[in-house]
Amino acid sequence: MKLHIHPDYEFMRPEIKKIASGDYVPDRIFCNNRNVVSKITLAGRAFVVKKYKRPTIANCIIYTFFRKSKARRAYEYALRLLRLGIDTPFPVAYIEDKRCGFFHTGYLITEYMDYPTLAEMKAESMPVDELYKLGNDLISFTIMLQEKRALPLDYNPSNIFYRYDEQTGHFSFALTDINRMRFGRIPWSRDAMRSFEQFGITTDKLYHFLLGYAIERNVDIDLCMYEFLSFRLMKKFRRFLKGKVKEGFERHKHAEA
Repeated sequence: MKLHIHPDYEFMRPEIKKIASGDYVPDRIFCNNRNVVSKITLAGRAFVVKKYKRPTIANCIIYTFFRKSKARRAYEYALRLLRLGIDTPFPVAYIEDKRCGFFHTGYLITEYMDYPTLAEMKAESMPVDELYKLGNDLISFTIMLQEKRALPLDYNPSNIFYRYDEQTGHFSFALTDINRMRFGRIPWSRDAMRSFEQFGITTDKLYHFLLGYAIERNVDIDLCMYEFLSFRLMKKFRRFLKGKVKEGFERHKHAEA
């Protein structure tokens, strides 16, 4: 087992070490699908433990010899984002559990951030002017990410915390689930449109959102619309094909029966 702890939390090594053996009691389970994300209490403080789904045998080999695990990437990317002034839960530690010398399971431990995600936002209960302010602040946040050459590849509402700052009168945002990031170059508008498409923006809000981005970024709104809709149509086409393949498989299965 490999256990890497941030120096600020070295004093909690005995408690953190127990996590890999499952010796912790969740206060709350946020997600129990592919990965298990839990809120826990250690030494009277709240933390989040993300236990990544065990990878395929091929990926176990890759994570052992050729590539950093998701847990390690998320830990290191968090430190990098914080150095850039981009908010994200502070990384406490990551664990790589090995079996017979090969990678088996990864864990990421972060500080708990008590903010809702955009996916939890109840838009219908928010005043219209507040929704527009949130949308404009989200556009500015996205452009700030691009200017700092940080492009999240899972940029969807479930991975973005938000809160309203009474002092500034603006919304602020923080990223989570960051093991898939791209750093080092200013993304083109096409990259931003790919990110925006993951939001699930409704058609009636689409033009306002993209227009705000185009004006602030000084890019062509028509090009933004074209690129955004290209990604949306491609996603729909992939879903259509997937549905047809599944339908054909089921029909063949019933015919054999």
